[in-house]
Amino acid sequence: MIDAYAHLDMSVAHPIDDLAQRMRSAGVVRALIVETWSGDNRECLHQLMAQASAASLTAPCFRPEQAESGAETVSSDVVRAIRVKTADLERLDGVSGILQSREKWLLCHAESGIAALTQELLQLASVYPELRIYVPHMGWPRRDKQDDADWAESMRALARLPHLIMGVSAIEHFSRLPFPHEDIDPFVADLLEAFGPDRLVCASDYPLFEKERYTQYIHRIAGWTGGIDQAASRAASSLLGDLSSGLKG
Repeated sequence: MIDAYAHLDMSVAHPIDDLAQRMRSAGVVRALIVETWSGDNRECLHQLMAQASAASLTAPCFRPEQAESGAETVSSDVVRAIRVKTADLERLDGVSGILQSREKWLLCHAESGIAALTQELLQLASVYPELRIYVPHMGWPRRDKQDDADWAESMRALARLPHLIMGVSAIEHFSRLPFPHEDIDPFVADLLEAFGPDRLVCASDYPLFEKERYTQYIHRIAGWTGGIDQAASRAASSLLGDLSSGLKG
């Protein structure tokens, strides 16, 4: 299995080793480690980029005011995706073209709601039709625990983009129930119908949940989706590549 969206627990002494240990316990062989908007884990991501480990793939944040967060960052082999806010998509300039040519991923954030993000992605895909787009967190089906009325229509629209994949992640954030968060089942069922299993990936959002349940969360999500993030999954293989090696702690 993979963990297609994880942060690092910056409250522990060795955040990278901490995630590696939890991954081993859960049977996870590779993770995409995403920078937080606060940047508190940025130094760790730079450490991973310097190590150039094939299992330590990262997704730094795009910050338009910082020149090094654009094309220069994309050039690193360890950088698999660039995380971008909806409001900044129109400010990517040539970065979208570089992502497309290097077959890397645009990792989106719906801070303005899924409808606004969907509109921007449809426009971007019309200019860069081969651009790989990764929308995590089930496309944000709820905002402040309330169902987003635009979610279902947005999912149907995004499903028409052939190079877009969806992540099933951050389930605790959107659930109104305690673990195992059974009220998320209908959202996952709708995603499977819209995208099919080959365009979904499983992820945790570690440690922004009950972090001691890491193994349970990963296995719960994989169970929902029928283990779609196994090595045979087209989406998982495309996002994180060959799953034969583990994260080095």
